[in-house]
Amino acid sequence: MSRRPANYNTKQGGSVLAYLAARGDEYVTVARMAEHFRSGGNAASRATIYRQLEKLARSGQVRKYAFEGTQGACFRYVEQSEREPDFCHLKCEVCGGILNLKCDEVSQVSRHISETHAFQVNGSKIVFYGRCQACSGKCAEDCASE
Repeated sequence: MSRRPANYNTKQGGSVLAYLAARGDEYVTVARMAEHFRSGGNAASRATIYRQLEKLARSGQVRKYAFEGTQGACFRYVEQSEREPDFCHLKCEVCGGILNLKCDEVSQVSRHISETHAFQVNGSKIVFYGRCQACSGKCAEDCASE
């Protein structure tokens, strides 16, 4: 019996990749993907979705994130130009939104740590927690009305 090559592409893998690519910078959970496929008549199991996501993550087309306060992992499509790990994330503690941040200042800190302390930082795993602009404004409005 012959085995499929490791880079064999399946219909489900293509569907998962297309779904994430259509969402751009949005972070998506497996539960949300499974619901999307189920509602569209494509009943891909969670196990199949996980398997495809892990395969896509190994190839660099998708990134897997585990953010504090988020149930399960989140996945995001990675554009070819982003495949260097030179960006970090901003996670809003109020709404849960996640933004990508590519900032020369953060890159300089990573470079300093590497050169001065002989430690290689994985910038794509850096997460700053706080409040996004929308939630900061909402908080200020709520506090003023009290």
